[in-house]
Amino acid sequence: MRRGVHWGLVSSCLLLALAGCARMWFAEREPWRREAEVACLQSGAVKESPSVALMRAIDGPGVCGADYPIRVAALGEPALVGFADEVVRPPGSVGGVVDPVNRAPYRPAQSYPAQPAPLPPVQSAPGQPISLGRPASPAIAAGPAAVSPAATLACPLVATLDRFVSDQVQPAAARWFGQPVVEIRQISSYSCRGMNGDPNARISEHAFGNALDIAAFTLADGRKITVKDGWHGAPEEQGFLHDVQGAACDAFSTVLAPGSNAYHYDHMHVDLMRRASGHSICEPTPVPGQVAAARAGGRLRPRAAEPAFTGSVGQRRSSLRITPYADVDDARLPHAVAGRD
Repeated sequence: MRRGVHWGLVSSCLLLALAGCARMWFAEREPWRREAEVACLQSGAVKESPSVALMRAIDGPGVCGADYPIRVAALGEPALVGFADEVVRPPGSVGGVVDPVNRAPYRPAQSYPAQPAPLPPVQSAPGQPISLGRPASPAIAAGPAAVSPAATLACPLVATLDRFVSDQVQPAAARWFGQPVVEIRQISSYSCRGMNGDPNARISEHAFGNALDIAAFTLADGRKITVKDGWHGAPEEQGFLHDVQGAACDAFSTVLAPGSNAYHYDHMHVDLMRRASGHSICEPTPVPGQVAAARAGGRLRPRAAEPAFTGSVGQRRSSLRITPYADVDDARLPHAVAGRD
């Protein structure tokens, strides 16, 4: 009897493992992914630059891949898609990509979100070396921010990241530090795997180049703001990172930052996953940067109730799956790497 129970458990585990493998190896990639890539290329949203190049199609293993993946070494400056030595041009012109089989122009299934509104300017209190309530944005020249290492991503995500870095990350850096971000450290872009690195879990958006994990931002003076240390770090670091997270929740359909779960204690995951419900996920609950800075010991000015991030986070709050924030013991957690979210 005991042996029968043992083999029954083993069989159940094998079936679950096979089911997970089947989702990754035998399922078909959703047609909308190809349509979204082509629509993005047709729109001209991703522009040519020495650091942006269209690569050869990634076809598998299994359902993983992208038809027109893009290699990105910098974000934040619009530019037409370039072509490196190891990459190829898509069928037809970039402005009118066609189906290589039917030779007919693709028609996108749906449009993409409009460019998010830029952050409103705010005046700093005079005579204070650092205002932790929402410092004013000095006039700075913010060029493209290098992506290190270079990321392999699908066109729609590249376009959204470009706008996000230019319109949200750089203004937030100007407000909190008076200088631009010159480098974004990423720890996972395209990666054929299940969520949280579990082969039995649902396929990750990383498996389609539709997700990016951001671990740190480097400023023009060389200062590095890591998600791991800055989330609980100096007031201005907390203010900056919380403003970035809040803005990300408007730009992307999934945002997971420290406090969402153990796997995201040291980076911020963003993706453009499409859910049948149309809902977005933003975890933990977004907090305005000035509020986070005040909690860390900064001074909260009278206008503190006004959120530093823009958009409709508050309006769509009912559609978000919120996880209450809980501190985690970093010492017991493995360092997050590709395959861990």
